[in-house]
Amino acid sequence: MGEISYRPLIEDMTWSFSRIECFNDCPYRWFLKYIKRYKETPQFYSSYGSFMHKLIEQFYKGELTKEEMQTKFLFDFSKEVQGIRPQESTVQKYIKAGLDYLKHFEPFPFEMVAVEEKVEFEIDGTPFVGFIDYHGIKDGEHYIVDNKSRDLKPRSNRKTPTVKDKELDEMLRQLYIYSAAIKQKYGKFPKALCFNCFKTGTFIEEPFNEDAYNEAIEWAKKNIEDIKNADDFYPNREFFSCYYICGVSDECCYWQAR
Repeated sequence: MGEISYRPLIEDMTWSFSRIECFNDCPYRWFLKYIKRYKETPQFYSSYGSFMHKLIEQFYKGELTKEEMQTKFLFDFSKEVQGIRPQESTVQKYIKAGLDYLKHFEPFPFEMVAVEEKVEFEIDGTPFVGFIDYHGIKDGEHYIVDNKSRDLKPRSNRKTPTVKDKELDEMLRQLYIYSAAIKQKYGKFPKALCFNCFKTGTFIEEPFNEDAYNEAIEWAKKNIEDIKNADDFYPNREFFSCYYICGVSDECCYWQAR
């Protein structure tokens, strides 16, 4: 595979945060998804997240009431949440967490601009695309909300960042990249970047930080250049990720040869 240059294909790509993250997680998965273009098979954890995103989107579009969200969650769970199931106790925890969140659901404290908003923008001439889960406005200021199943914690503000602080910073990269789209369209950055952690019911509002924004932009640019210069797409063989997360493992010769 190293004898073939895929750079012309890569040079012509439109980028996204998830496309970059996929390469960092497993270069061979990236190769199968974006070079070979294999269709992904739904997996439990990703389809659970997609199902919750869908319910929240339908609420904000006026298609479901709060009560109807709960009903649809219970009736459609088996159909919508696909893929290899983890142990039954884990499945039940996810059902309980989703139902608890929907029972206590409160609309975000912003006036809605858009939900599941597709944004197309550029970073130093490189085309990007993204989908903002919820874009709100309050007192003339913009807010981005990302729905997450991750157990994120608000920043501790300790002198030495905690493990959870570092995880929060990693997750914020995506929203800082989306902030470039807000700036290009509206002429100013968002006031804050927010996470709606629906598995734990935690809402995090992180003030926009221009230094962190610049770091995220540089991170994206460096990673894209690394991908363009890659001469091999090696696998990252990690059981949980391959078995429960990867949507193209059925096409992966490394996984099949385990």
